[in-house]
Amino acid sequence: MAAELHTEGLQFLYEVAFTEEQSVPANFYVGLAEDTELAENAALADITELSGNGYARQAVASSTAGFTSAATGTNDRKVTTITVLFSASGGAWNKIYTVFLATTADDSGKLIASAPINSGSGYTLADGENYEAAMEMVAAA
Repeated sequence: MAAELHTEGLQFLYEVAFTEEQSVPANFYVGLAEDTELAENAALADITELSGNGYARQAVASSTAGFTSAATGTNDRKVTTITVLFSASGGAWNKIYTVFLATTADDSGKLIASAPINSGSGYTLADGENYEAAMEMVAAA
């Protein structure tokens, strides 16, 4: 399983940058999914998102407060979100395999990108445990 820039995410980025058909939201959202892999053409509605026991997508400001951009080699570029904290409360969570970036806190938005958790082997949280996550997207020339 590899990190993925999803079709609707790429379309969203193009429409923001080139045609202004979309506008930049005040926040993007980092979420967690039980899916072991998300197809390139996956949409938010296709995700088996974690639910219950204190889970909620975490907001990341769409500014330098929420993202950093840096060179990662001769011609490569990397964008990384701040690290967000998820906390299980009221019970254990199902095993999570994927972290994702979306334009909304619900399924009305666009799925931008996703990446495997723990090299694809996933992670389980017991009641009271925390999980820190960040999204990193690299464009290689």
